[in-house]
Amino acid sequence: MGDTRERMSEREFPRVPYAVEVEFRTASSFLIAYSVNLSRGGLFLETDHDLPIGADIGLRFAVPGAGSLELAGRVAWKRGRESPDGPPGIGIEFDDVVANLGGTIDRLVSAYEGLSVLLLSADKTDRNSLTRLIRSILATADVVSASDARVAETLLTGDIDLAVIDVDAEPEGALGALRAAKLVHPPIPTLALASSKKLREHARAAGADEVASNPPPFSELQMLLVRALGRPLAVR
Repeated sequence: MGDTRERMSEREFPRVPYAVEVEFRTASSFLIAYSVNLSRGGLFLETDHDLPIGADIGLRFAVPGAGSLELAGRVAWKRGRESPDGPPGIGIEFDDVVANLGGTIDRLVSAYEGLSVLLLSADKTDRNSLTRLIRSILATADVVSASDARVAETLLTGDIDLAVIDVDAEPEGALGALRAAKLVHPPIPTLALASSKKLREHARAAGADEVASNPPPFSELQMLLVRALGRPLAVR
């Protein structure tokens, strides 16, 4: 992690050799990460840092509306860049998560107003089907749909929690919308749907955080929606 990280960990986490800062885009993103992973006593961090299994680690979470939150844990497992099971990173186990974060979680939940998802799909039938699927997975989501990429780009503001982009019908416009989502500050998480491998590669090159087949199987869509929404903005 380097000398800077080690000095930071000694100052702020005196009993651990490694320290990581994890920044979330919104409180909603942190709540999803908490409900999926942290509440169960663990967290996967997508990172190229190769920390030894068993190493003690301190994490500071930067969460809008909650300030800075700290947890101490240990590296339980890790995954390399060439793994077929997903992106590289480390799995961290924590002790006493509820005791340390319970009060903060209660406050964030009480202020929670739901998710806002932008769906771009030029085909009306596909748009309606995807809207139903997204709402069945994210019960609190307000799905704003657009059939035109230019209209979608005007809706890409900081209030959008996730953009789901159907690339098939109008690839150039959809790829432009993916690029526009990355220009918002902070960038909007994106999930691109495309029926061909070539279009999925183009979508990834345009900045898509997640890509899936089109139409996606329900289980795949569920996994990718949650993963995109709960992914940290930055890990340092």
